[in-house]
Amino acid sequence: MDIRLTATSFLMPGNGAWRSLGDAHGLDFGAFGDWPHVLSDPSLQAAVAWVVFLDDVADPEASDGADLDALLASVLGPLDARIDRASQQPMIVAWASPASSSVIEAARTPSASRRLASRFETALYERAQHAPALHVIPLDQVFAKSGRDRCFDSRNYYAAHCRLSVAGLGSLAGALGEVLHRLTAPARKVLVLDCDNTLWGGVVGEDGVGGLTLGQDGTGSAYVDFQRAIRRLAGRGTVLALASKNEEADVWSVFDSHPGMALKRQDIAAWRINWSEKSDNIAALAEELGIGLDSMAFWDDNPIERETVRTAMPQVHVFDCPKHVIDWPKALLECADFARFEVTAEDRRKTALYKARAEFVTELTGRTDRVSFLRSIQLRPEALAIEPASLARATQLCAKTNQFNLRAARHSATDLTEIARTDGAIALLARLSDRFGDHGIVGLAIARPTSDPAVAFLDTFLLSCRVLGRHLEAWMLDACVRPLRERGVRFLAGEFIPRERNAMAAGFLGEHGFAALDALSAGDRDQVATAIGGLAHGGKLYVADLKTLDIPHLEIYSDEKVAA
Repeated sequence: MDIRLTATSFLMPGNGAWRSLGDAHGLDFGAFGDWPHVLSDPSLQAAVAWVVFLDDVADPEASDGADLDALLASVLGPLDARIDRASQQPMIVAWASPASSSVIEAARTPSASRRLASRFETALYERAQHAPALHVIPLDQVFAKSGRDRCFDSRNYYAAHCRLSVAGLGSLAGALGEVLHRLTAPARKVLVLDCDNTLWGGVVGEDGVGGLTLGQDGTGSAYVDFQRAIRRLAGRGTVLALASKNEEADVWSVFDSHPGMALKRQDIAAWRINWSEKSDNIAALAEELGIGLDSMAFWDDNPIERETVRTAMPQVHVFDCPKHVIDWPKALLECADFARFEVTAEDRRKTALYKARAEFVTELTGRTDRVSFLRSIQLRPEALAIEPASLARATQLCAKTNQFNLRAARHSATDLTEIARTDGAIALLARLSDRFGDHGIVGLAIARPTSDPAVAFLDTFLLSCRVLGRHLEAWMLDACVRPLRERGVRFLAGEFIPRERNAMAAGFLGEHGFAALDALSAGDRDQVATAIGGLAHGGKLYVADLKTLDIPHLEIYSDEKVAA
């Protein structure tokens, strides 16, 4: 991603601290002090990072109360202009307040600079609530990790008007890099954990449950805090799995009976507890959970096991654990691999959702009459509109769904809102529940109108792998087709764009009544190609004639009690 940087202080563009960020993204620093022009420029259609040092733009001592609000309004005016004019482009505000004061002065009342900083931060996050493309980086928090005094440099400021030291520039570049990476790559979904000397100290098969180091003072407390850190990740949407060389009964005896365990059996979505290679077990877990290896991370105290997995599975993120367990909780919680901009209701239920998938796969395996089985599990699909309450989930599905995703169009929240409001567009979210539980919102389908009222374009069609095998994709397609038919649309064009991980979606259109565009008659082919010319992006094109389209597998959902 190319990004335009602009700041209230000089950022020393040629400094080596920017090298790693520049290797990953195209950086344009522009001219020093051009931030009002950059933020107000209506012609600039690019991602922007605005670095703000409050001391550069406001004197808190000169204002108080309502005057502070007026001062902030003048500073934030260009940002508001940017949000209004380029609402779909990523906007990052990284800010800090270099001013300092005596601890005595702050003992009774906050300093003027602290009041200004507090109001500025509140104003930024209020804007972020209504501007999905806006992201905030509180640099004071970032700099606290390595020390504020180390990150600011008075010599650089008076010599070149650069507030930061080389270390501070490096911390700024690193924070920008983390946010930019998450804008283009989803968080890891699954944390695979070893057990012995990882979740507890000792080997349960040798030491017994009572001989483990867990819950006592010192190191035992560190293992408990590590488990609490793991549970905190689980509460924010990370799925937990075990891969342990052990006897399964021994492992579960610790979970069930050791008083020091913060993790419980119900926190674990899947497991492979046996004497097989860890890489084989991780592959089996990925298949059971229906996710790619690049969505997984692995934590094991044993460096040999880590290197074996790293070599066999380069897609899996293998943690280089700190040497001492006392450093593990902090290292895990600070890892950006699992961090999300927002946590949805589905995220908080991930463990239960993936457990339900594992149960479904187990029951489905070996069934010869799959239709009867699927009709027996009480499938209840529901089509939902994209509205404020579901927008975060719709955006998350666009960003994170890879395997069953025809085009991998990464629509932002702003994009989705605009599409949903477009006359003639079909934009629906699919929710599903069945005997295995409520799976939540798991699918997104968007059919857009074209310049020809007889032709629509299937812009987005994706489904969470958690519910694959139920033919919900057929029901979703039918939910799109029915209103299009009612509007007199004759052709629905679709496109498959091969991506790194979406091979499983390659046959969907052909298997559900679509024909290759080239197979149409010359007149129909020209009509469709002309209508979708500005919408397709170089993938393989298919077309369904809605007058004759017969979607398979709908008999699974034909019962009146489960109709949408």
